[in-house]
Amino acid sequence: MRLTHQRILWQITLRRSRGWRLESWVVCGVILAVVAGLEGCGSGRPKTIPVTGVVTLDGKPIEGANVTFYPDTGESAGAGSQQKKADATVRPATGTTDKDGKFTLKTFEPGDGALPGKYKVAIIKKEVTGFLADKDGLSGGIAPEGVKEKWIIPQKYADPNKSGLPPVEVKPGMQPLEFKLTSQ
Repeated sequence: MRLTHQRILWQITLRRSRGWRLESWVVCGVILAVVAGLEGCGSGRPKTIPVTGVVTLDGKPIEGANVTFYPDTGESAGAGSQQKKADATVRPATGTTDKDGKFTLKTFEPGDGALPGKYKVAIIKKEVTGFLADKDGLSGGIAPEGVKEKWIIPQKYADPNKSGLPPVEVKPGMQPLEFKLTSQ
């Protein structure tokens, strides 16, 4: 039997298609096994609890205040402190107040809340002036009069260890929180 060019191509195609089918089944089986093994694994993050509230200053809602919950680990809390535990169970939660003074905390993603536990609270709002921006808006210098800070909310509320704000325990079924700040 004489093999022609077309016959050789047909045999190669036939062999490849048969082999490919077997490989396809193997690949599909492996993919299904991996997907089935991963199902239910979740994000690997601890479960958070929704936390909402309102901040007022002298009885009026304050917009644009940063609310931070620092885990109360028995050590000093705050932006300058060092965390001994690097795991996700010791993680601050943050939020920003809207025009009505309302905030929703986030730990991992917007609106997810905070991890269960006890927290110290800091609330900050200040205006910083004295930076000069170039046309690109990304670079510049400092104004001749220097950088100035104007605290809209008294500076004492910025330090969770000295704010005078009560500690908060985040737990399921929490009601919205209310922080009544004063200018004095």
